[in-house]
Amino acid sequence: MSTCFKQTTLSLCLLGAVLSGAAWAEEELKRIPAPEFVQAEMRGVLLPAQRKLAATSAELKQASINFCAAPDAANFGKLQAQYLNTLLAWRAIEVAPMGPSSEASVGRIMASDSAAPDKILTLAKDMPALPMVDGKALHESDTLPAWGIGLKTIESLLYTNKPEQSIKLLSTGKNCDYLQWQGQIVAYKSETLLRAWTGFSNGVGYDVSYPRQFQTEYLNRLVEGAREIAQQKVGLTPKSVWQDQLSGATAQGLMANVAGMRVLLLGADGGVGLDDFLISRGHQKIWDQVASKLARLEAVTRLTVDSRSEQTAQNIANAANALADVLEKDVAAALNIKIGKAK
Repeated sequence: MSTCFKQTTLSLCLLGAVLSGAAWAEEELKRIPAPEFVQAEMRGVLLPAQRKLAATSAELKQASINFCAAPDAANFGKLQAQYLNTLLAWRAIEVAPMGPSSEASVGRIMASDSAAPDKILTLAKDMPALPMVDGKALHESDTLPAWGIGLKTIESLLYTNKPEQSIKLLSTGKNCDYLQWQGQIVAYKSETLLRAWTGFSNGVGYDVSYPRQFQTEYLNRLVEGAREIAQQKVGLTPKSVWQDQLSGATAQGLMANVAGMRVLLLGADGGVGLDDFLISRGHQKIWDQVASKLARLEAVTRLTVDSRSEQTAQNIANAANALADVLEKDVAAALNIKIGKAK
C-alpha cells in the first residue's frame, strides 16, 4: 500500500472520528424544550389525576345514594371505602395543586376542616329538597359554613362515631339527605374541575409565555407541598395533627401525597419529567440530589403503616424539608426560578 493511500485513509478515519464525536456531543447536549416538558406534565400527570378524582367522586356520590336508599352495614362499608378512594385521589393532587386545582373554591369543598356530626347536621333541617340538579346543588352550597361542606364533612359523618352509631344518626330525619347532598357537591366540583383542566391543557399550546409560568408555579407548589408535609401533616406543631387520622387513613394519605410528588417530578410511564429536563441541561448531579431526597421521604413515609410515633413524625418532617431545600435552592437556581412568587 502506498504511503499516499495510507495517509489518505488515516485522514478519512480522523475526519470520521471528529464528525462522529461532534454528532455524539450534539446529541448529548440536546435540551428538552420547556413546552415539551409542560405538555408531558399536563397530559401525562395532571389530567390523569383529575380524571381519577372525577371518577372516584362520582362513585362516592353513587355510594351515598345507595346507602341512603338502604342504610345498612354493608352499604355503609361500601360508602366508607369509596370515601377513602376519593380522599386518596385528592391527596395526590392537593400536595402540589396547580392551575384550576389551586382555586379557593376547590379548597373550600375538598379541604375545609369540618365540625362534629351533631353540629354539621343542624344544617340539614334547612337544606333544599332533593333531588337537585348538580348545578343547583353546588349553588345552594354557597351559603354553607366551611365546617359543614364537602369531603371532610363526609369524613366527619362517616368516622367520628362507631359505624352502628353513624348509621343510626344518618337514618334520622333529613340527615342522610344532607350526606347525599355533600356527595353530590364533591362529585360535581370534581367534574367541573376536570372540564376546566381539559380546556386549560388544550389552550396552553397557544401561549408562548406559559411554559415559563407553569414551571414557576410547578416548582413553587412542590416546595410548598414538601414544607406542608413537614409542618402541617405529621402533628409536630401545636396546631397540627396527623393528616387523616379520623378516617384511619394517615399512612395511605401521606403515601398518596408523596406518590403525587413523585409522578410530578419523574413524569408518568417513562414520559418527560423534571429529571429529564434537568439532565438535558447538564444538571445530572442536581437531579441525583432530588432523587436521593425523594427516596428518603418515600422510605420514612412508609413507616407510618406501623408507627406514628414522634420520632417517625420527625423523620418525615426532616426528609420533607430536605427535599424542599434541594428544590428551593439547587433546582430553582439551576432553572433561574424564584421561589415564593407563585400564588
